[in-house]
Amino acid sequence: MSKKEEIIILGGGQAAAYAAKEIRETNNQSNLTIVTEENTLPYERPPLSKDCLLDKMDFEKCLFFNKSFYDENKIQCITDEKIDEVNLENKKLHSNKNNFYNYDKLLIATGSKNRKIDIDGLNSDDENVVYLRNIKESKLIKEKIRSVSNVVIIGGGFIGLEIASSANQMKKNVTVLERASQLMGRIIPEKMSQIIQNLHEENGNKIHLNVNIKKIMKKSNSFEIRLDSNSTIEADLIIVGIGSMPDTSMFTNSSLKIDNGIITDEFSQTSVEDVFAAGDVSNFFHPFYGTYMRLESFKHAQNHGINAGRNIVGRKTSYNQIPWMWSDQFNLNLQMTGICTDYKTFAQRGLNTSEGIIYFFLKNKKIMGACGVGVGGKIGRDIRLAGKLSENKTKVTKELLSDKNQKLNKI
Repeated sequence: MSKKEEIIILGGGQAAAYAAKEIRETNNQSNLTIVTEENTLPYERPPLSKDCLLDKMDFEKCLFFNKSFYDENKIQCITDEKIDEVNLENKKLHSNKNNFYNYDKLLIATGSKNRKIDIDGLNSDDENVVYLRNIKESKLIKEKIRSVSNVVIIGGGFIGLEIASSANQMKKNVTVLERASQLMGRIIPEKMSQIIQNLHEENGNKIHLNVNIKKIMKKSNSFEIRLDSNSTIEADLIIVGIGSMPDTSMFTNSSLKIDNGIITDEFSQTSVEDVFAAGDVSNFFHPFYGTYMRLESFKHAQNHGINAGRNIVGRKTSYNQIPWMWSDQFNLNLQMTGICTDYKTFAQRGLNTSEGIIYFFLKNKKIMGACGVGVGGKIGRDIRLAGKLSENKTKVTKELLSDKNQKLNKI
């Protein structure tokens, strides 16, 4: 009797869960194991900065699939265990619990980890300096926010702004400190950024751009944050959200090619045979854009995990999904598809957030990316259609896109 193939997935996030599901839809003969250092089954992370903080969603409801799904599909989930040694040449893994695992095929889906802040005077171990990455930290932030008055958030990216929105709705005084000249500056167009900034300020949040922190001093149970302008801000709680980096630390001395993530081709294959990578940890080749990119969004993690699962079981499939992400802040929903930084001209559809505003970014009459914001889900349909037009390389004009009477699904 031949030995069963061993497939191991490292990581317990969305890419891991959906890769496992996809593998089982084609192959139910292999031994399939997920190993995660968290003490829970794979779960959804976007609610951790929004609905879970506002009691709109229980943490227990964040699971992608319940235990019975893994049991019925014979997917072994090993939780609360960290792989600390990797031997790719001999296809062996060693854990912090002194367990050894052999694999025939390996999927790395370890995600990303928070960048840590280093500021004069700040004790990084202070219990009132917190980060958000997992359920445990979300529960801690929720508890901390409830017990304080003045919350300072360092970093004006998506996570920081979503927490700022949530803390404001919990009736706290919120200040956001951002080093750059605009919020969400890495990927979001300036016009969208300004709308979101206005939204926060209209609701009472204080936004400081172009600021650097010189020093943070602890005073009893609070902090005094001194800026480079020599002004000071008082804080009872500091929440840090200054971005993340791919979690590749366990592979530093391996033969894997690593450059802002584990390098993979369009088939999720790494530089080492039988080793695949997906989600935040992967710097993958995108055939549509003709370049390598690393994305951090829930939809990418899901789709990339599915793609990796297909390729692991021999269904060679190119990953060419157009990027898509979203953020909910106060009553507004922001969505983006494609890449909004490589364009020649742009078109605007809509005049206000009540009806929805979308900016389309064009190059050679093709949509390279689109970003919109509106109340509720006003812009969701057109953003999805923009992604389809981009994927199909449909030629459009500024005039057509600007005219709200021209339905995108008719193009």
